[in-house]
Amino acid sequence: MNASAGPERSGVPDWLRMLDDDVSANEIEEHRARLLAEAPAERHAALQTEVDLVRTIRDRLDERRRVARELAALNDLARRLATLHDPADVLQQVAVQARQLLAVDVAYIMLRQPDGMLRIEYADGSMGSALTGIELHEGEGLGGEVVRTGRPMWTRSYLTDESIARLPAGDAAAVSEQLGGIVGVPLRVGAEPTDTLGVLLAADRRPRRFHEHEIELLAALAAHAAVALRNATLFESYQAALDEVSESNTTLQQASELRETLADVVVRGGGVADVADVIARAVGAAVAVVDRTGEVLNPGPSVAEVPVPDDLSRFDDARTHTWETESGHHVSATAIALRDGVGGALVVATSAPMSPNALRLLETGAVAVALAVVSERAVALAELRSRGELLAAALTSGLDEAGLRRRARAAGVDLDASGSVLVLDHGVEAERAQRRLGERVAAALGGWSADHAGHTVVLLPRVEPVVARDRVVRVEGPELPGAVGVAVWPGGVTALRAAHESARQTAALLVALDRGHSCALVAETSPYASLFGRAGRGDARAFVDDQIGALVRHDAERNRHLVDTLETYLGQAQHHARTCAALHVHVNTLYQRLDRITELLGDDWRGTDRALELQLALRLRRLAERLDTHG
Repeated sequence: MNASAGPERSGVPDWLRMLDDDVSANEIEEHRARLLAEAPAERHAALQTEVDLVRTIRDRLDERRRVARELAALNDLARRLATLHDPADVLQQVAVQARQLLAVDVAYIMLRQPDGMLRIEYADGSMGSALTGIELHEGEGLGGEVVRTGRPMWTRSYLTDESIARLPAGDAAAVSEQLGGIVGVPLRVGAEPTDTLGVLLAADRRPRRFHEHEIELLAALAAHAAVALRNATLFESYQAALDEVSESNTTLQQASELRETLADVVVRGGGVADVADVIARAVGAAVAVVDRTGEVLNPGPSVAEVPVPDDLSRFDDARTHTWETESGHHVSATAIALRDGVGGALVVATSAPMSPNALRLLETGAVAVALAVVSERAVALAELRSRGELLAAALTSGLDEAGLRRRARAAGVDLDASGSVLVLDHGVEAERAQRRLGERVAAALGGWSADHAGHTVVLLPRVEPVVARDRVVRVEGPELPGAVGVAVWPGGVTALRAAHESARQTAALLVALDRGHSCALVAETSPYASLFGRAGRGDARAFVDDQIGALVRHDAERNRHLVDTLETYLGQAQHHARTCAALHVHVNTLYQRLDRITELLGDDWRGTDRALELQLALRLRRLAERLDTHG
C-alpha cells in the first residue's frame, strides 16, 4: 500500500506543476510515458486517468485563455472603433480584425443601400477587386440570406453548396478569389429588421467548418462594428450638417457684405459699370452686364472675352442658367429682373463651373444692377421727357421758331443736326408697347421720343435711317407691336416736320399693306406713297373707277357682293370650287354672280391682261380704303 501511495503523492504535484508551467501537450505525453515506464502495471490505469484529467484541465485552461484573448481583442477593438468618425475607417478596421480573430483568408462587409440592395463596400485580404462593388437582393447569396433571416449562416464550401440562392456575379467573384468556407453574421443595431445595416463575412480559400464559438466571436465583433458604423455615420451626417451650416453662414455673411458694398456704390451715384466691378471682385471673375438686346453695358478689356448669349429669351423665367461653350468655357448667367420684365443678364465665363456660393453672390449682384439700371433709366427718362416736350413743340406748326431754338439750346438739343425721324403707329392696343419701344430706341441711340398726334415720334440726331431701322428690329425683334416708318432728316425745324410727315405716311402705308408689325424706310414704300399722295391719289381713283366702278356702284345700290366675288374668284385663279368654298356659296350662286359681272364688265374680263388690271384695281381700292380709315 505504501508502495502504491508513493507515486500518487509524487505524481500529482508533478501534474500540477506542469499545468502551472503551461507545458505543451507533447511534454505531458512525455511525462506520462516516463511514469508508465517507471510504475508497476497495476498503476497504469490510475496514471492514465490522471493524464486524461490533466489533459481536460489543460484544454479548459486553453479555452479560457482563448476566450480571454478574444474578449481582450474585442474590448480593444471597441475602444479603437469608438475613436473612429469615418465610416470607411470603421469598415477597414472591422475587416482586418475579423481576419485576425477567425484566422481566415478574406473578410468583407456588405452594407444595405437606400434602395434595399446589398453591396460589398470593403474587402480585406482579397486578391483583386472582384468582390468590391458586387450588389445583390435580400435573399440572394449567403449575405442576402443572412439579411433575410437576421441570423448567422455558414457554409463549408460556397461553390458546391446548392442550398444557397446562386448569383452569377457572386459566383464569379468566389471563383476569382478561390473562396471555400464562408460565414456571415448580421450587422444590427436593434431588434427590428430595418436595424440591420448589412453583413460581416469571413472566408477561407479552402473548405472549412466554422464552429459555434467562431460564429459567436464574429457575431460579437459584428455587434461592436454595427454600433461603431452607426455612430460614425451619424457623426458624418452631423459633421456634414455643421459644414453646411458653416458654409451657409459664410455665404450669408459674404452676401450681406456684398449687398452693403453695392448699396453704397448705388447710393453714391455709381453706374452699372461700377456695380459690375464690385460683383466681379466678389465672384473672382469678369462680369459682363448685357441688356435685353445683347449689348454689353460695361464694355472693357476685362469683359471682352465673356461670351454673350445670342438668345436672351432664356432669361424670361428670371432664373440663373449655366452652360458650357464649345471652347470649354463654363458660362453662368442670371437675369436682371425689372418691374416691367427681364432687362438683361449678368454673364460670367470661367474655366471651371462656379460654386453654388459664387452663383448666389452673382444673384445678389443682379439685384444691385437692377437698381442701377432703374436709376440710370429714371435719369434718362427725365431727360427724354424734357426733350420729348421740345420735340412735340417742334412738330407743331405756328410756334415761334426763335423761341423754340432757345429752348433747344437750353436742353442741349441741336435742331440743325441731320439724322432720322421715326413714327411708331399706335394701332390697336399697341400704344403702350410702341411708346416703350420708342423710349428704348431713343435711349439706345442717343435720341428722344414724344407722343404727337396719336403716334410716338422718335428723333435721332446723327443716326442714319438704316441704322435706326436695324436698331428697332434688334431691340424688339422682327415682330413689332405696330408699324414703324423711318425718314431721313436733313436738319432744321421745317425739314423735321416734313420728315415726320414722310415717316407717318410710311407707317400708314405699312398698315394698309398688311405689314402693320414691321419697320420700313420711306424709300421702301415710295411707289405706294407716290400713287396715294396728293398728286397721285386722283389718278389712282380714276383707274379704279374705270376698271370696277360699275361693280362698286351695283353693290352699293343693290346691297350685293360682286366686288368681293370678283376679288376672290381672281385670287383663286378663276377656280370655281375653291371660290365657292372661300365665299361659302353654292355653285349656282357663283355662276349667277359671274354672269352678272360679265354683263357689267364685258366678255373679256377673264382674259389674262384684263384680269391683271382688275386685280390691280381691286388692290388699289383696298389700299385706298385702309389709308382713308387710318389717316
